[in-house]
Amino acid sequence: MNIGPYTVEEYKNLVKSFHGYIAPGLMVGGYMVDHALNHLPEGDFFDAVCETRNCLPDAVQLLTPCTIGNGWLRILDMGRYALTLYEKYRGKGVRVYLDVRKLDEWPNIKNWFLKLKPKNQQDTNALLEEIDEAQTTILGMEEVEVRFDDLDKKHKDIIAICPACGEAYRAISQGLCKACRGEVVYLKTDNYGRGKKGGRPKLTVVPLEKAVGRRVLHDMTRIIPEKEKGAAFHRGQTITAGDVCRLQQMGRLNVYVEDEEKRDTEWVHEDEAAIAFAGAMTGEGISFSDTPREGKVNLIADRNGLLVIDTKRLLSFNMIPDVICASRQSYSVVEQGDKVAGVRAIPLYLNREDFRKALDTVNGEPLFQVLPLRKAKAGILVTGTEVFQGLVE
Repeated sequence: MNIGPYTVEEYKNLVKSFHGYIAPGLMVGGYMVDHALNHLPEGDFFDAVCETRNCLPDAVQLLTPCTIGNGWLRILDMGRYALTLYEKYRGKGVRVYLDVRKLDEWPNIKNWFLKLKPKNQQDTNALLEEIDEAQTTILGMEEVEVRFDDLDKKHKDIIAICPACGEAYRAISQGLCKACRGEVVYLKTDNYGRGKKGGRPKLTVVPLEKAVGRRVLHDMTRIIPEKEKGAAFHRGQTITAGDVCRLQQMGRLNVYVEDEEKRDTEWVHEDEAAIAFAGAMTGEGISFSDTPREGKVNLIADRNGLLVIDTKRLLSFNMIPDVICASRQSYSVVEQGDKVAGVRAIPLYLNREDFRKALDTVNGEPLFQVLPLRKAKAGILVTGTEVFQGLVE
């Protein structure tokens, strides 16, 4: 029996050159594809759907014109070792799957497919011999008709420019690319990238009894249930002998202190980051304090008016790892002195690359403005009667 246009040995050599080794899944997959091709309905063109990402898509690409690149092969990962070949325009086709009810006569295939034995305890040669002997007898097949409406449910992509990294990417709407949202599997190096990410900042922690005379590295919150919650110590404050008892009562046995010798330019302190973000975000009718509290800077309305927020860019900012900005709803009426937003870096030290990305998303036009309200010359009064009668929607 051939597998597609190849003899079994030719197909094995093809698998080895394409996949790196003769994988049992690709051998079974070859018989599955060949079985489907032999039972396809008439038609000039066909597409393929695989229900797993493991091995089977490679068999389809080796034996048919369908590839992931040309879009004729789609992977709908349902975790089932099955494939469907169907006529491109009418949707009629066949679905082929590995039928577990037929594996009792083939113990090596059963142990491999159902993972009944660890891989290092399986006899690979015996397994491949069983696959060659079983061929299509272990397969199930059914006639199907593909529902194009379900298969083609996808949004039209656009090519967007990521405001953080500046690279183009396929997207449904404008915003950050997935890499800048933290979905990346590599770390940049100093040699070629725009900086490096990873590791931890160099911090100095000392026992409380040795902290007298040192300056604290960050605000420290004191909580007394139902009475008090606030910063008892502020960044840069010098610890005195009288502070030791209070810190012990707060549960602090060790404290982080400032150390100029360990200053690392790859990291940005939460206070500096929050001030920089606030400065870039604020626009007309908004002010902020240049003294962060517990790593957060509040944005304050300077006048009565309408709060207007660039929500798309705010969303892009919040998608960047380790930063956050919470705000009131856009187009809210606010009064002078109201807090309209708060921004902060979440860790004590923010990686400079993430800091730069976050700052790039908010630089330019301000995110927050409080616009003055104009006195209206006319108004409309709508009562429940008009709504009930359908005169006003």
